Amino acid sequence: MSAQPVHQEPDPRDPQVIHDQLPEAARAKFLAEYHAAVDAAHDFAGYRALQDLLQTWRLLTAAYSKPDFQQRYEDVRHGVGQYVPMDEAFPHLKA
Repeated sequence: MSAQPVHQEPDPRDPQVIHDQLPEAARAKFLAEYHAAVDAAHDFAGYRALQDLLQTWRLLTAAYSKPDFQQRYEDVRHGVGQYVPMDEAFPHLKA
């Protein structure tokens, strides 16, 4: 019997996966935040912050992938429609 490779879906929180799924315009911001978080991850609190950052950017990649993202983004910026405030959507990011 020969061993067959097991196909695994890529981890959506993998920084390379996130980077590759982001639009070009968002990649520099992601990389800057990611590198800062990696530098801070040498202590336990920083490690948790890195995990939170990757989760947040994973969610952003999902948002960016929607065809109507740009229009929804502009609507939010101009107060059009009803949306959940960021501190409710991401309670772990509260300062």
